Amino acid sequence: MKLSIGKTATGDNFFQRDKVIAEIYEALEEGQNLLLSAPRRVGKTSIIHYIKDNPSEEYYCVYVDTEDVSDSQTFFRVLLKAIFDIENKHRFLKTIENAGKKLKGFLSSIENVEVGGVKIDFNDKSDEKLDYYEKFKDFLEKVDLDGRTILLMVDEFPVTIEHIRDEQGEQAARNFLKQNRAIRQNDKYNQKIKFIYTGSIGLLSVVKKLNATADVNDIQTYKLRPLLLKDALELAKMLLANYDIETSEEVLTYLLKEKIEWLIPFHIQLAIKEIRDLYRREEREVNKLFIDEAFNELILNGSIYLEHYRGRLSQVFNRNELILVHELLKKLTEDTSIAELHLYDLAVKHQLEDSFKNILLTLEYDGYIAETNEKQWRFYSPILKKWWSKNVG
Repeated sequence: MKLSIGKTATGDNFFQRDKVIAEIYEALEEGQNLLLSAPRRVGKTSIIHYIKDNPSEEYYCVYVDTEDVSDSQTFFRVLLKAIFDIENKHRFLKTIENAGKKLKGFLSSIENVEVGGVKIDFNDKSDEKLDYYEKFKDFLEKVDLDGRTILLMVDEFPVTIEHIRDEQGEQAARNFLKQNRAIRQNDKYNQKIKFIYTGSIGLLSVVKKLNATADVNDIQTYKLRPLLLKDALELAKMLLANYDIETSEEVLTYLLKEKIEWLIPFHIQLAIKEIRDLYRREEREVNKLFIDEAFNELILNGSIYLEHYRGRLSQVFNRNELILVHELLKKLTEDTSIAELHLYDLAVKHQLEDSFKNILLTLEYDGYIAETNEKQWRFYSPILKKWWSKNVG
């Protein structure tokens, strides 16, 4: 396994998470549509790419990124185009043939279905005369999937909602949410299609701003957790083995528990990269002192991988909120954890009491801070905390 920092881990570079995959399929079998929820860099996109590349026989898996979509019609056109995409069909066909099944008829049914009696050329721009929401429903009404289910994995769904809100207004965004809910709630359709939504920003914080939480309360949240220590140890060992670096399990446990703490693949890979680079400069025993030195190098050299945390804030918060957020994060670099009441005092100071809860929710989902016991807040990661203190705070 090679390092895969700052990009989606796929193929041999994806760290297998069998329990997570099994739990996702279990929820789908129970009839749920899912929101794959986790702070940034925990591995949401890698998970859904793995499902796409290794589909179950019962599901026709389709992945679509709707980050650049800013209207409802384009959204449903993009979904239809992805379902009809020849690469998706070939991937599915290869999988089921490897399992000894010949189901070309199933795929031809997707290709040959008449969508509202109109042939759609997906190579052209959206036809303003067509209602792609209605065409999407027509497709689901007519297609025969031979008992299988389309699993449509929609990445950056919350960003799409924000784009629609910004360009067409809040009512258009609420209508868009109602359209999606109507499809999920239709008894005929939900036998043929299931959705997994995910994105780099939190769906709940987006719909709260629209007073539209009722339009997503039918979606079950699956929280993608950090790795268990045993899994994190396995990942670290696999990465080090690729570079012929040996150390003891005690030393790796020290790295993971004392230095990284928040055991997400992204941070583990950042640490292993610094260990590799330091080892290449001077081959010596990888002990706890070596780990300390590598960790310090990560804080010094990590801006290329961590700077997005600073830049992202200006994309998410308005000017007044941004001032509060910077003060809040600076305060959190100064202690292990801080009571929510003390952070609320900062919101009062900036006259942002009404926005306070949503700001915390956004920072939590985006991987900056986490709520501990008894309304205490802290940085998720010592890596980000130390880097923030040095470079921003």
